[in-house]
Amino acid sequence: MEILQKYGVARSRNLLNRVIATNEVRQYTIQEAEKLNSKLNDEGFPTLIRLASFSCYWLFLADDGMVTLVDEEGDEYLVVYLACKRGLSGGWKGFAEAHQLVDGDAIIFQVINRSILKVYIIRGSGIETIDSD
Repeated sequence: MEILQKYGVARSRNLLNRVIATNEVRQYTIQEAEKLNSKLNDEGFPTLIRLASFSCYWLFLADDGMVTLVDEEGDEYLVVYLACKRGLSGGWKGFAEAHQLVDGDAIIFQVINRSILKVYIIRGSGIETIDSD
């Protein structure tokens, strides 16, 4: 597994291309995430479900430190976890951009151990395929 790390100069956001999810999309991704989450719970590791948004992600881990996010393809991303803010910091933006996360996508963090989180993404765009049937 290759560890991918992207730290760089902050860029201004192009808000014209920003995706804002509808309530229907949010409901769909939460339902799909809960289905996957019930299967993951059988593996015995704790999980957290969060919706992608324009704010940060609140997690509840014990200490500050580096955390490795492992995506579904097995790629690893180092990110900083700040316990006092209960959130992911440095490196999270690179992960979000690499995975093209948009508002309304659901993210499941499966806690493998105190420094490794397996990440599953449920795309809000999946609802479009349902509507087109």
